[in-house]
Amino acid sequence: MPLVSLRRLSVIILLAMSSALWSWAAERVKPTDPRIAIIGRTAVNDTGVVMAYPAITLRFRYRGAAPTVHLNSSNADNSFNLSCNGWQPVTLRLHDGANTIALPTGDAPAEGWIIELVRRNEAWMGVSTFTGLTIPDGGELLPAPVLPERKLLLIGDSAACGEFIERFPPEDISEHPRAINAGRSFGVLLGKALDAQVHVVAYGGRGVVMDWAGRTATNNAPQFFPLALPDDPAARWDHDRYQPDVILLHLGLADFLTDPIPDADYVAAYDAFLDDVRTAHPTAAIVLTEASGLSDDPATVRGARRIRLRDCLDTLVTRRHQKGDTRVSLAPLGFYPGTASDPHPVAFQHEQMALELEPSIRRAAGW
Repeated sequence: MPLVSLRRLSVIILLAMSSALWSWAAERVKPTDPRIAIIGRTAVNDTGVVMAYPAITLRFRYRGAAPTVHLNSSNADNSFNLSCNGWQPVTLRLHDGANTIALPTGDAPAEGWIIELVRRNEAWMGVSTFTGLTIPDGGELLPAPVLPERKLLLIGDSAACGEFIERFPPEDISEHPRAINAGRSFGVLLGKALDAQVHVVAYGGRGVVMDWAGRTATNNAPQFFPLALPDDPAARWDHDRYQPDVILLHLGLADFLTDPIPDADYVAAYDAFLDDVRTAHPTAAIVLTEASGLSDDPATVRGARRIRLRDCLDTLVTRRHQKGDTRVSLAPLGFYPGTASDPHPVAFQHEQMALELEPSIRRAAGW
């Protein structure tokens, strides 16, 4: 055999051996490994941990050589916030299919690098699946960071999802994937202020009875509440996996956006939904709040509908108490109008919403 061919063959063999040794040394960590903390409703299948709701959070620690995160995306509209040791997050925009994300490496502090990945978008924009980590030789995955003991559940609509939150004039672009960031939404901010885990079980444009277009056949809150994936009726959620101390319901905008149903019918439907919520979470405090997108000007159509919704919520609290469910209360919430081009609250308005709601949540939960 010619000398050049022997050299080429030697190089090929060495490369193959190096690849085999690296594969042998690397540790492939399953997405359900207990060293990876997951906050939020997810479904598990043969592929991995499937995420559709907003603000689902992956949290883990490592030292040494950087792990690789493996995420599959159903399209190019799924995105995450990536932060390390609490530093300012960067945005990861996934592409369709398999995504491989390398993490920071270098000398770590004593507690290691603490990585947090927060899902920015909601279900209608697509589904993402966490398929695990690869830990190279020289890397070490540490025990998961301890999660807060307090637990908050937020059931809501697009405002709860942080939809179109990162926009502001002059670049006031609403219909753009990067404008959505559940990691800055009022529910997540409440969790940080209260030192609580947060599950955001929310879907843009949905209400108790109807969606934003007046459709009642859509899977509104009573339909997606039992689900781990809101658009998959077969993906049932086991409520015992997360028993919150307090449940906040931010609903009503979609129900009162078009011609509302009679108030008595709305109260009856909402009361039946609360029966389901109470069955799933028998000890939690339940806090109802107003729709932040309804005007506070009673002379306008939306202002008159805010008054109607508030009357319905007052009636609901009274009815629940009469039924013996005294751990239901109402948290007033003002009007947060967004901007001139879009009514969804922007980021600093979400901060104001969290500040307004925090005392009511603390009072209801006894924190």
